[in-house]
Amino acid sequence: MKIKKFRSLSFKLTLWYIVILGGIITLAGIFQYQSFKDSLLDELDAKLLEIADETYETWYRKRGVSWEEAIKETTGRFPSYKPLIQLVKLQEEKGKKIEEVIHPTSIEKGSYLFDVRTYYRADRSDIDNLIFVTHNEEVLGAYPLRTILFPVRGPNIVQVGISLESTEIDLRRLLIIMILAGGGLLLLASLGGNFIIRKALKPVKSVVQTAKDISADDLSLRIESGQRQDEIGELVDTFNDMISRLEKSVKKIKQFSGDVSHELRTPLTIIRGEIEVLLRKERKIEEYQKTLKSTLEESAYLERIINDLLFLSRIEALEKKEFDKSVQLDEILLKVVESQELAAKKKNITLDIKKAKPTEIKGEEILLERMVANIIDNAIRYTHPKGKVEVSLDKKDGSSTILVQDTGIGIPEESLSLIFDRFYVVDKSRFKETGGLGLGLSIVKRVADCHGGVIEVKSEMNKGTSFLIHFPETQ
Repeated sequence: MKIKKFRSLSFKLTLWYIVILGGIITLAGIFQYQSFKDSLLDELDAKLLEIADETYETWYRKRGVSWEEAIKETTGRFPSYKPLIQLVKLQEEKGKKIEEVIHPTSIEKGSYLFDVRTYYRADRSDIDNLIFVTHNEEVLGAYPLRTILFPVRGPNIVQVGISLESTEIDLRRLLIIMILAGGGLLLLASLGGNFIIRKALKPVKSVVQTAKDISADDLSLRIESGQRQDEIGELVDTFNDMISRLEKSVKKIKQFSGDVSHELRTPLTIIRGEIEVLLRKERKIEEYQKTLKSTLEESAYLERIINDLLFLSRIEALEKKEFDKSVQLDEILLKVVESQELAAKKKNITLDIKKAKPTEIKGEEILLERMVANIIDNAIRYTHPKGKVEVSLDKKDGSSTILVQDTGIGIPEESLSLIFDRFYVVDKSRFKETGGLGLGLSIVKRVADCHGGVIEVKSEMNKGTSFLIHFPETQ
C-alpha cells in the first residue's frame, strides 16, 4: 500500500511542527508588538505631561503672560511634535459647565472637546492618576490623537494632544518587519524541521522496506540501527529481535515438520511394506498373525505420536487464565506415583516418595499430572531392574521444587541441552527397547514454562539422573 504524501507521518509531524511553531511565533510577536506599543505610548504620555507642565509654568512664572501667549510659546518649543494645546476653563459655581476654551487658530472652535464630566473628573485628578485619552478627531487629522487633561488652578484644564501618526507608522513598520521575519523564520524552521523529521523517520522506511522483503523463506534480513540511542533505535532493535524470534520459530516449525514427517513415515512404511509382502502370495496363518501383530504395534506407535502431538498443540492453545487455578502439587505428585507403581514393579524397580510437603501453586492440574508422569515414566524406562527411583517435593527460599532421581543409565553431557527438543532420542539403538518417542520431555519443558517453572538436570553416566523443577511461590 502506497501512502499518500499528505497522509504520511512525516507530513503530519511537519504540519504539527509548523502549527505549533507558528503559534509560538504569533504569541511572541503579539507580546513584543504590545510591549513596543506600550513603550511608545509611555514615552508619548511623558512628553504630553512635559508639554502641559511647560505650558502652565510659562503662564504662571511670567507675570502678565496670557494663556494665548503661553500656549503659542510652548507650541514653538516642541515643533517636531506639533502639539495641539488649549485651555478649558470650568465654571466654579452654578453647576458643571465649560465657561471658556482658549485655543490657537489651528484648532477649529468646538472641535477638540470632551464631555464636561470628563473635564471635571480630570480636575479632581492628581499627578498619579492623570487622565490620558486616545481618540479620533477627523477635523484635526487622519490619525488618532493622544491627549492629556492636566488640571491647573482655576479650575482650569490644560489640554494637550499629539497626533499618533508617528507612532502608527512605527507600529505598522514593526508589524511588517515582524510578519516578514516571522514568516521567514517559520519557513526556514519548517524546512529544517521537515529535513530533521524525514531523517529521523528514515529508519522507519527501512523497517517498512525490510518487512516487505522478508518472507518465510528468508528471515535473515536485519535493519541497521546505526547505534541510535533513541526511540527509533529502540524500534529498530525491537523489530530485529522480533525477526530473530520469528526466524527461530520458523526454523523450529520446519524442523518439527521434518521430524514429524520422518517419524510418521517410518511406521507407515513398515506397515505398508509388511502388508505388501504378505499379499504377494498365500501365507500360513502364523505369518498372517505375525504381520498383523507387527502392524498393530506400529499403529499403536503412530497413535502415541499423534496423541503426544495433539497434547502439545493443546498446551499451545491454552489461554493464560487457564493457569490461574489453585492446585495442590503434593496431591498431584502422590496420585502420579501411585499410578506408576505397577510399571515400576514390572521392571523390578523401587519407586519411593521421600518427601511431599503440602504445596499450593497456580496452574492447570491435568498438565501438571502429565508433566510429573512423563518424568517418572522416563526415569523408569532408563533405569535397570533392581534400580531405584525417588521422588520428593520440598519448599525452600520462596519456591517449590519437585525432584525425581533415578539410578539409571544417565545422559551424556553433550545431550543435556538437547533432551527437551522434540523427537530427540539420546540412544537411537535402544529406541525399540525403551519405547520412547522423543516427545515426553518436550511436553515436560512446555508445561513447566507455562507455569513459570525452571528445569534443572543433573546426570552422571551409569550412575543416574536427577530432574529438578522449581516453581515460583504462589502470590
